[in-house]
Amino acid sequence: MTTTVIRPPVPVARRVWAETWRLVVVVLVGLFLFATVWSTTEVDTISDSRLGAHLLVDLAVGVVAVVLVPFRHRAPLLVGVLVVAASTVSTLAVGAAALALVSLVTRRRPLEIAIGSAALVAASTAGEDLFPDQEPTPLWQVAIAAVVCTALLVAIGIAIGQRRALLDGLRERAALLERDQQLREDRAREQERAHLAREMHDVLGHRLSLVALHAGALEYRGRSLSPEETVEAAGVVRAEAHSALTELRDVLGVLRDPADATTGTAPPQPTLRDLPALLDEARHSGADVTATTDPASADAPDAVGRQAYRVVQEGLTNARRHAAGQPVTVAVDVVRGPALRVRVTNPTAHRAEQDTATPGAAPAGHGLRGLAERARLLGGSFSAGRDASGTHVVEAVLPWTA
Repeated sequence: MTTTVIRPPVPVARRVWAETWRLVVVVLVGLFLFATVWSTTEVDTISDSRLGAHLLVDLAVGVVAVVLVPFRHRAPLLVGVLVVAASTVSTLAVGAAALALVSLVTRRRPLEIAIGSAALVAASTAGEDLFPDQEPTPLWQVAIAAVVCTALLVAIGIAIGQRRALLDGLRERAALLERDQQLREDRAREQERAHLAREMHDVLGHRLSLVALHAGALEYRGRSLSPEETVEAAGVVRAEAHSALTELRDVLGVLRDPADATTGTAPPQPTLRDLPALLDEARHSGADVTATTDPASADAPDAVGRQAYRVVQEGLTNARRHAAGQPVTVAVDVVRGPALRVRVTNPTAHRAEQDTATPGAAPAGHGLRGLAERARLLGGSFSAGRDASGTHVVEAVLPWTA
């Protein structure tokens, strides 16, 4: 099977120069051989007309061979055989024949090399008898010289072909490495975008849900609230909005250039130690939250505790959005492994939804997909959906090394 290597396009000026200097060398070699052969030829025994015919044929065939050489890239074997055959009757075509054979051999195809080499040896041997000479060279000497010269041209062609193949291989390898590097950079950027999206969703989703809750209550009950209650509700909305903006600045801080950062350290991320504050905040907003926490969970690594905190936060946010007024149960336990199991449950808001929902079906929220990705990165498991009784369950099992 032949492997085709796609080479980069060569500039036109470079191609023209490469072909021009090769043709100049071919013509100079042909003229040198033409002058050498005919200047040493004894012409006493032949007529002037016969000598003129020989010279004319030599020049005409040589010119045709030189004209054919530039087309060797389109039909290497055909042009090579024709030019080599022309060298049989023309000393001016010998240089063109040598170039055609070398160019043919650079393709490194055994059948083409054999045909071209045999043609050159045959042309060199047969051409010896076509030139007038008083003392012809013995055939065996001509054959040996033809074989040696042909072998030398084949060796040169193979060396050039191997060098081109090596350069093509290095060029292809560099292109593969460049593409692989680009793919790694694209993958890293996608992972960073996903990480930022998860962080922004986790941080802003909880805060903005509280803002929406209090703003909705203020909108629907604004006329029945006393001025003090209105001011208090507006203060809660303002405080939650301010907290959301502060946490948004903290998340976007990872996008800044470290040289431009105003602080030297990133703000600490919440862990299970911050869970009581999160639960109190949810209760303060009117949610009925019951929580049980295994004391052994305090030994969990910060990375695990941070993801557990996000699971509870997302569970409370979803309960506030989709099952407002329903009691929420939060359980944080340590299971064998060791691993941390976080479970957030709440009844669904409408009985009709319970009847039509498929038990165990996971919703397609971005926050839940982000939690599933977090659990996967830690080597844990995540599930979210309604059970057979219609209770919405969010559960994550996050292992850690003891």
